[in-house]
Amino acid sequence: MALLYRATRLRDRADTHVFTFVVTRSATREPDRDVTSKEFYCAYQRWAVAFNRSDTSLGVYLVWRSVCEGMRVYVDFTFTLLSRDHFTANEAFSGKQVRFYSGGAAQGRGRCVTLTELKKFADARGEFQLELSISRVRTLYSCELRAPRLDTPPIAFGGFDWAVSVAGGASKEPLALRLVRLSGEGQRCRVRYALALGEGERRIHSGPLECICDAEGRTPPWTPRPPGRLPHKGFRVTLEFVWARPLAELAVPVLGRGATCYDRDKQAWVLRCDTHSETVRLHMLYRDVNNVPRNHIRYVSWSAWLVRAGAAPGEPDAEELPGSPFEHYYAQESADEGLMMETALRVEEVSRAGCVWQHAGELRVRLEWNDTYMLFQATYHVYDDLCRLHVHQMRREIAALQAENYALERQLFSYQKSLAYAQAQAGSPAASGRRSPAERSLSTDTEYA
Repeated sequence: MALLYRATRLRDRADTHVFTFVVTRSATREPDRDVTSKEFYCAYQRWAVAFNRSDTSLGVYLVWRSVCEGMRVYVDFTFTLLSRDHFTANEAFSGKQVRFYSGGAAQGRGRCVTLTELKKFADARGEFQLELSISRVRTLYSCELRAPRLDTPPIAFGGFDWAVSVAGGASKEPLALRLVRLSGEGQRCRVRYALALGEGERRIHSGPLECICDAEGRTPPWTPRPPGRLPHKGFRVTLEFVWARPLAELAVPVLGRGATCYDRDKQAWVLRCDTHSETVRLHMLYRDVNNVPRNHIRYVSWSAWLVRAGAAPGEPDAEELPGSPFEHYYAQESADEGLMMETALRVEEVSRAGCVWQHAGELRVRLEWNDTYMLFQATYHVYDDLCRLHVHQMRREIAALQAENYALERQLFSYQKSLAYAQAQAGSPAASGRRSPAERSLSTDTEYA
């Protein structure tokens, strides 16, 4: 089997996620037997890694588990077999903007490595490590709508079901499109997306839209500009999802017991207010920490805001806490000691009348749940992430320097050929025993390189 061992988010422009799997001997033991990892979450889609062994080789595939009719997901991915000797001996293959759709949910290589070569990557137990890098993920959904049906079928994304509803377009009523959440009643979430109406030269694009989807699943409508009418023959709607993150807004008493909330996996958390220092601190406890399986760790990441009691026009309604986003690893324990989140709010300000952060003796805290992974092996800590991040950064730097050095060597070789040709055309300077300035410059540059 393939066990998800570690996960690292590089936080670069491409939003790269790197997953490391420990692959046991079962992947190579029996021919024509498919081995698939447990599902994991990345870019608000569910994925798995599958292995297919033939008589002489092993194939590796990235499998899209959140299959939805009409949806396409474009991904840059790289599979890397990690060498036990040196990182320069790693074997990798990649794909750029590979399309995943309902008819092609698995993409990869049927012959990734021969079984003979695989022995160089395996340890004494026959286990090896496989690294998967996922970046530049784009999720697009398209649908043709015709009257009288003006709602798209359900669209699965980010753990919720969605639909695009079209209204108006009559004689005087403007055409409006609205993203509607169909599942997760009572749950708020922040969503970023884009809508497009029509196709070709007449296509109208909304640009990036970001809003908080309320507990009833409603978002603000988008009205195309210039206003259009509803075509009788139907029209094409395109939706691009960027992200959808569940929210929890808690009323935390300044003095008293904490408030309870639940993350995307229905795990319970408690948030308490701590006033035993100069500034107010928020104590975050994982109440269901005893539910983490043995020999596993659960990685959780979240962001937090303090919500104002009455925001002025043009003023943001919440202020993000310093150090956000927060992240931590949790192993099975009888109780969690908790994580302290600092705020810039001083303790004496909370007791003053007219404090913009106080809501009748309570603080309103907004939590936004980000990534969560269940990882194999519990002997790990968040401090190790820094070293792993540096390793991936150095790999990229080394690769960039190698490519630059190779380009300079090619350029230098081209200059040498051009000078040699020019000297041959003008005669042989070497016969007179003197070296031209061009030759001296070339010799110096060559020696330096």
